[in-house]
Amino acid sequence: MKESIRVIVIDDEEGMREGMRRTLQRQGHMVDTAEDGESALRLLRQNRYALALVDLKMPGIDGFEVTRFINENLEGTVVVIVSALATVEAAVEVTQHGAFDFLSKPFTPKDLLHVVERALRQHSLLADRQQYLTELNSERNLSRQLINSMHEGVIVLNRNRLPVLMNPTAERFVGMAYREGLSAEELGLSAAVLGAVDTVLDRGQTRTLREALGERMMEFLAFPYLRGEEKVGAILILDDITLQWQAELEKSRFIAMVAHELKSPLAAILNYVNIILTGMFDKEPAKIHEMLARSKIRGEALLDLIRDLLFLNQREAGKIEKSVERLELKEVLAAQLDFFKVQAERSRVRLELQAEGDNFPVLADRKDLDRIFMNLISNGIKYNREDGALTVRLACRNGGVRVEVSDTGIGMQPDEMKDLFQDFYRVKNPQTAGIPGTGLGLATVKRVTAECRGEINVSSVPDRGTTFTVTLPRA
Repeated sequence: MKESIRVIVIDDEEGMREGMRRTLQRQGHMVDTAEDGESALRLLRQNRYALALVDLKMPGIDGFEVTRFINENLEGTVVVIVSALATVEAAVEVTQHGAFDFLSKPFTPKDLLHVVERALRQHSLLADRQQYLTELNSERNLSRQLINSMHEGVIVLNRNRLPVLMNPTAERFVGMAYREGLSAEELGLSAAVLGAVDTVLDRGQTRTLREALGERMMEFLAFPYLRGEEKVGAILILDDITLQWQAELEKSRFIAMVAHELKSPLAAILNYVNIILTGMFDKEPAKIHEMLARSKIRGEALLDLIRDLLFLNQREAGKIEKSVERLELKEVLAAQLDFFKVQAERSRVRLELQAEGDNFPVLADRKDLDRIFMNLISNGIKYNREDGALTVRLACRNGGVRVEVSDTGIGMQPDEMKDLFQDFYRVKNPQTAGIPGTGLGLATVKRVTAECRGEINVSSVPDRGTTFTVTLPRA
């Protein structure tokens, strides 16, 4: 069965018009007719036609104007001119106006059907072409949406190293919007990145490198842009790895500090053992006892460091189980002060708990609270002076529970407090030289307090004491 289409026949001769209508209708086509250009334009605006058979010579609006209207406004409508002007000049002119074919009057039904068959093939080709263009445009839109939604930056450069496409992420990375005529140098890319682009353009080799771009550390991937097998440019993928890079630097710094902190006590212990093994002090047991006591202190400090490192590692890995419950902070602090009572008496430091009331509820894990305040109380005793005092004050302020841990110890200078909560940081001066510690205690307190949705602050006066203030949400 042949394809049925909608046709418009435009001719001012009624006999010719009706003859074409009947011939085409017998083939199963739907046919509308128009006796002049004006009525033809009216029908063309109302309906879509696959084929228009147009007579050239008509009163008023002629066939040339109708053909021009169809080609300018009706995509997919094939025009066949039907005219008695069977000259080469006329055929050329109507073709220039956008007509597909020319049928000379008079003609037979067979001639008409033959021309219509060719026109139908042309219509089918136009329809396929339009569908292809629509699908291509849809694919391009999809590709554009995918590129624009990428969290990586994408820059496409042509053979002359000029950017021809940048997605919004790339524009944000380089700090400028894409514009015509933008050069690669204007993007702020380093010489190494531009060199990688040149390598891709010249040799077609894929390159990967890390370079700074402004305040970001970026990973750049440059590879050829191919059209078929032809190399027409380069594609540059930009990935922001600033956080990863900073984590790697922090990890390296952490490992270096751990190695240093482990090395010092181990070296001291080995040094004492080697001295003892030489037999130099075999007749001086008191001296040997002193060196063993110092080794024990160093070994305990080393063990404390390892415990703190294991705790930090387990916490970062999420391997520490928590049991958040409603706790009375006054009872927690009283128990901790009781625990440190012997140590405080040995150091001749007076402990005191002051509370504005009896109700200080918090929602927290008990082990978290112990780690926070045991570190602070222990430091308050270690860095205190003989016959000094350590006072823990409890109060409710602005919907939170505030705990002040104040000592009357050696205090700190402002520049000594700057890195107080950093890993392995310890205040180093003649007054702290003999006091053991890992340098991880306050860093851990800061982390755990933040996990409890609290905050910690410190104030200190040299030779007068230090106060740590911890504020936690009130249950």
